Amino acid sequence: MAIIKRDLDHVKPDILLCPPEGTLGATIARRSIKDIHATLHFHPKSKVLMLTAASSRPIVYEHGGTDHEDLELSYPDGKSCVMRRSQNFLRIGDYRFVLEFVARGQDRDGVNVASSSYRSLHPLPLFNPGPMAYSKTCWNVWLHDKIPNTSITAGVNIYTGEPVAVKRLQKKTALRPYTKRRLQVACQYDKKLEKRVLGVIDQIFYSTPLAKYSFGDMPWQEVKIENRHALFHQTLVGLAELHEKNIIHGNILPESLLILAEDKPATAANDQTLAWRAAISLNMQQAKKRNASVCVAPEVWETEKKEALDRTKLDIWALGASWLFAFTVPPKNTKMREQVYRGLQKTLDCYTDKGSITKPLAKLLRQMLAWEPHDRPSVTEALASDAWQTIKDEKQEEEDRRKRKRIEMIQGGNSGEKRVRVLSPDLD
Repeated sequence: MAIIKRDLDHVKPDILLCPPEGTLGATIARRSIKDIHATLHFHPKSKVLMLTAASSRPIVYEHGGTDHEDLELSYPDGKSCVMRRSQNFLRIGDYRFVLEFVARGQDRDGVNVASSSYRSLHPLPLFNPGPMAYSKTCWNVWLHDKIPNTSITAGVNIYTGEPVAVKRLQKKTALRPYTKRRLQVACQYDKKLEKRVLGVIDQIFYSTPLAKYSFGDMPWQEVKIENRHALFHQTLVGLAELHEKNIIHGNILPESLLILAEDKPATAANDQTLAWRAAISLNMQQAKKRNASVCVAPEVWETEKKEALDRTKLDIWALGASWLFAFTVPPKNTKMREQVYRGLQKTLDCYTDKGSITKPLAKLLRQMLAWEPHDRPSVTEALASDAWQTIKDEKQEEEDRRKRKRIEMIQGGNSGEKRVRVLSPDLD
């Protein structure tokens, strides 16, 4: 890092970039550090380069905010951002710096940043997080490329580094009551993220977390049976949220059941349970017609009066059919007729006999995939199934553990022991 209009002295750099703690060079380097202004790290999911403030003294990242205005970083409020340019200009006090990573010749082979593995998010060549000729943003999202064969643009939240999916609706579509209602509902969820309605210009843009997989392309052979069941349960909880608000999904498919990577990585202790989380992607545009699929309930093809159908039971069928993709690949472009239905039941029996599907879950699936709509459970009844008993027990154990911990903390505070809170001041 060098001060602008001043030659870089490699012996006495203007700002010392310290190696990570625990490395061979860290001990020597840290002897020269008096104050730590900020840290740099690669985001674990998106692999973008993050700048995190570590001091109450503000750092200004020029043109780093929404609409390319200057972004002020300080600890603890507003303390991080994505460095998304080839040359990143920073102001600290009266000084202006440029941060630029360059690897030449043999150095290029020794510098590797793993791909994010998210579709259409650019892997970072060398140490340069912004090699593109442009740095296009849409409010708080740095836009990358469109995901092929979709209307989704992959991007990154410029404050958190989280992968984001950005979709665009035409203004006339966005103003329809059907779409407005769904946008209002979608904005209520996941308070940890920025608001999902990004703005209205000529069209309306809205964002959701970018999923790594869907039920249609998840490598299910790598997911243990109990963890598949946990993902099923999460999608059922999502559908319950929609039905509780009188929202019918109307087009549940394996591709609309998204699987997102958790912030907390999987370990030997928590296995895969915390590595993934499933959610339902809510369609903002009403489907004009239904394509042939096993996820479309049989009564859709048997009645001409579509308005008379129980749409909650259509959602239940579609969700159950989408779960089957975790075990097999059902026939494509097929309407659910009696012959196809018998084959589906045989497939369900086969995977139950193998032990891939537990008997309680198999019972629930048969209910959700009942031929007659009135024989299918409501989403509330499906959540009450014995298929989720293990999940409920684990949740209760976690709640009991937290309760015991709170009690221990309260009892410890009343034991008469004096406790001292030590604060680490910000050095001037």
